[in-house]
Order: sequence, then C-alpha cells, then structure tokens
Amino acid sequence: MVGYNVSVAHFEPLGYPASTIYAVFYLLYIPVGHALTSMFVFGWPEDYLPSLAANAPIGLTAMAIGSMLTGFLSKVGFDAMVEDWKESFLGIVPSQKSEEGEFYASLVVMVVTGVWCYVLSLYVNSAKPEDKEVAKPAMKDPAKEL
Repeated sequence: MVGYNVSVAHFEPLGYPASTIYAVFYLLYIPVGHALTSMFVFGWPEDYLPSLAANAPIGLTAMAIGSMLTGFLSKVGFDAMVEDWKESFLGIVPSQKSEEGEFYASLVVMVVTGVWCYVLSLYVNSAKPEDKEVAKPAMKDPAKEL
C-alpha cells in the first residue's frame, strides 16, 4: 500500500491516471507478493517458478479488479467523500485539505484484492491429496462359482 501511494504521489502529477499507476505497480509486485506469501503463509515451494506460474493468474485477475476499482473510486472522488464523511459525522477536521491522495481508495482496493487473492491462493496452493487407489472389493465371477 505504501509503494502504491508513493507511486501515485510521483506519477499522478505527470498526468497518469490512478488505475494505470495501480496496474503497473501491481504487475511489478506480483513476484514479490508471491515470494512473501510463500515464505509466510504456505511455505516455500519445492519448485518456485512453477508455483509462481500457477499463482500469476491470481495476481493478474487481482490487478484487473484493483485497476477497475481504483479507477472507479478515483472517478467518484472516494477519498474526498471519506474526508467529508469524517468531517460531518465524526467532527474530525482533515489536517491538510489541499493534498490530494488515494489513501482511502487504496485501503478499499487492498482489502478487496487481498480477500480475492487469499481465497484463490488457498485453492491453488493447498496440499494435493495423494492419489491413493481405493481397493475395490473383488468381483465374484458367477461363472467360476459353479
């Protein structure tokens, strides 16, 4: 989240939309995120590159969801709406009204894509049950019974 907000601070003044910044940042983050998830959640895989290849579609779909959601939240002015809500209902006056940012939108995107990635990663990275052949009961041949 920090990396994305730093990227927005550097590239949004240059005219890049928030959704494009998110897409490029997340594309570069996929291998890093997979390595962190492998180390801390599922354990390091025996073959890292095939594991990364199996998990890359999860990151790419999360990137697409995050880009669309970031673009939508930026277009509707989500951060300004949250600041107004905080000011109206909680009485919290923002310290710097002039600074534009994507902090609250990035929190929403982080939660949505985090849940998406976690659920799909559980499915992809779960231990595969070993193929055990179930012993079938021996079929009796009625012809041999006579």
